Amino acid sequence: MSGAVEAAEAAQRAASDPRVSAFVGASAGSGKTKLLTDRLLRLMLAGAPPARILCLTFTRAAAAEMAIRLRQRLGLWAIADDAALDDDLASLDVVATASIRARARGMFGLVLDLPGGMRIDTIHAFCQSLLRRFPLEAQISPHFRVADEAETAERRRAAREDILGEASAGQHAALRLLAGEISEVQFAALTDQLLADSQTHLARLLGRHGDAASISAMQAAALGAPEIDEDALWNEAVTFDDRAIRAALGRISQDSSAKAKERALDLLLARGQVLVTMADLAALPARRRRSVPVWRVAAGTLTLTPRVA
Repeated sequence: MSGAVEAAEAAQRAASDPRVSAFVGASAGSGKTKLLTDRLLRLMLAGAPPARILCLTFTRAAAAEMAIRLRQRLGLWAIADDAALDDDLASLDVVATASIRARARGMFGLVLDLPGGMRIDTIHAFCQSLLRRFPLEAQISPHFRVADEAETAERRRAAREDILGEASAGQHAALRLLAGEISEVQFAALTDQLLADSQTHLARLLGRHGDAASISAMQAAALGAPEIDEDALWNEAVTFDDRAIRAALGRISQDSSAKAKERALDLLLARGQVLVTMADLAALPARRRRSVPVWRVAAGTLTLTPRVA
């Protein structure tokens, strides 16, 4: 066990060396924050001015933790005797000399004198500060503010309602088609998913292939699907030799619920045709070709599960 601990500590010291570029991946509680704090300390001990160091984290909690640890360590260095300070510097692989000791003890005052302290912040906060410094270059209002999660959700809901209202007024043909497939709640979940994915898979897909038609053609080519329109597919589907399907539909039309019987008869007899006997079904494929719209509706609503009395 001691060998594994020594190897891990050696790897941490190597990654904290400011002369190397390191990518660190580790689980929670394994010492990533300590490693970053050690790297900041070694940067300053090597002569980097604290005001020129920028440290970015993903969360405010991580940024606050790093700032607290850094101040505590520097505070201890400011009052430590030579032996204690030398031991702490040795843990950083820093050779203790008179100049290094003097710099280590003086860094606490340097950090305290910085306006706002060390620049340890989140990536989002850093980007926001850049936008506030250069709003015109970013083509945004100088008085912008970042919406919180509640406000973002409310604006997203209002935008969805506006779009749905326009669809009901005759605009957005794609949304009118989508409305027949999913509910309003499912539509909200779909838009949230698309927004979350807009900068990843969907954006790359649209950037590479341009529009929906190009994407469909690419997908068909990848699947080896023939280039055939929907009407042709339905004509092929309803005219093949489907005796097994007709037998199942016949059972449903006789031994199932009233609604299922009605739908089964829609498929078997192509509502509106004068077909009343099972013998007439032999001629049904040609007639079904003329009744594709009926099949589309019925096939989309029928559950093919007969209920035997």
